[in-house]
Amino acid sequence: MESILQQQPKSRILEKGYINVYSELNSKEKRQLPYRRRFKKEEPSWDETMVYLSNKFSSLDIKNAIVLDAGCGNGNYIIDENRGNIAWAVGVDISTEFIKKNICLDEIKTANLESLPFEDKKFDVVISLWALEHLENPARVFSEINRVLKPNGIFMFTTPNSNYLPLKIVHTIKSVKLNRLLNKYLFGREEKETFPAYYRANTLEDLKKISEKFFKVEELKLNPDISYTSFNDISYSVSKILLKLPNTFNGLLHTHIIGILRKKIV
Repeated sequence: MESILQQQPKSRILEKGYINVYSELNSKEKRQLPYRRRFKKEEPSWDETMVYLSNKFSSLDIKNAIVLDAGCGNGNYIIDENRGNIAWAVGVDISTEFIKKNICLDEIKTANLESLPFEDKKFDVVISLWALEHLENPARVFSEINRVLKPNGIFMFTTPNSNYLPLKIVHTIKSVKLNRLLNKYLFGREEKETFPAYYRANTLEDLKKISEKFFKVEELKLNPDISYTSFNDISYSVSKILLKLPNTFNGLLHTHIIGILRKKIV
């Protein structure tokens, strides 16, 4: 297990607006951002997943929070947005290769999420963004997160909805070449950025079963994001129309799952 104390300055806003920008965007993110901002103007009740979770963090009203980013990767929008309420932010990922661009954390440790290198009841909040899909043993990870959370602490996460239709298509197609092409244009993943994914906790039903073993479930819901299938004005309009249809297909049109869990006070 290796620990890296960050010497770089903390993230700063590069572009303000609905969904602030803290780092250089890749081609997929540059395509998606205008459509997310446009959809928010047209559908004010909707919030993009990162914005939604950031607002939830703000509503916790925790001062000088000690926060763990579980599966930290290259950054964390929620931590960037709430730096004023965070005293110390620690990240964990399995390799230093995955965290080279991360400047939003105070410290990063390399470790497996199934065995977190922290004492019991250390953190006020644990955040996990786009990591649950990579877990071989989700229940073990949820147990570890419960262990390092303070009583009444919060675990918030987002992960892809494995019932989301484009994702199901990617998983169904057996052609490696076509699969890589869809991954690149739908999700912005180059081959070298595609990590093993098991999707063992990526439906509402599976997450509910696992979550209730260790936490009080405060919120567990699907959240759409039509920017994934918005490549131009026509595809944006079609995606928006489809989203208006009655969702009778078990979340086929909803991109993400959002969870807000609270550690029980025994």
